[in-house]
Amino acid sequence: MAKFIYDAILTPEDEGGYSVEVPALPGCFSCGNSYREATFMAADAMKTWLAAAMLCGDAIPPYRREEAPEGCERVAVFVETDENYVVDGPVVSAAEAARRLGVSAGRVTHMIDAGVLDGYRSGRRTYVTEASIAARMADAPGAGRPRKKALQA
Repeated sequence: MAKFIYDAILTPEDEGGYSVEVPALPGCFSCGNSYREATFMAADAMKTWLAAAMLCGDAIPPYRREEAPEGCERVAVFVETDENYVVDGPVVSAAEAARRLGVSAGRVTHMIDAGVLDGYRSGRRTYVTEASIAARMADAPGAGRPRKKALQA
């Protein structure tokens, strides 16, 4: 996982909440109902922008210090991401993936970390691609430990 830090500009909205822009990442915008939520949303938008750039082979802009316009606030936001944060196709929750695969949700997380399943984490939630679940089900090993005969072969 690559680590990044960029300045986000939080702009208070008249109706409440904040809009967020990360000027160093063109087109990277988000919003939130509170300062905290807006900062979290900025981090998620940054992770997605950076992961997509890595996946496409685009250059990652260097950090630059931003100046906040009057009435706005600058906040430095740190994220870790890689191209696996962007997944193709429909996704399901880790709990649904666990039901389909007959394993625990914790095991699903381990399978994502090991590269057996494709998925990502967003906050406290984990999502898994339906395609990787189908592929795993198509060639899944049997339950339990391998038999001694299989180990000797």
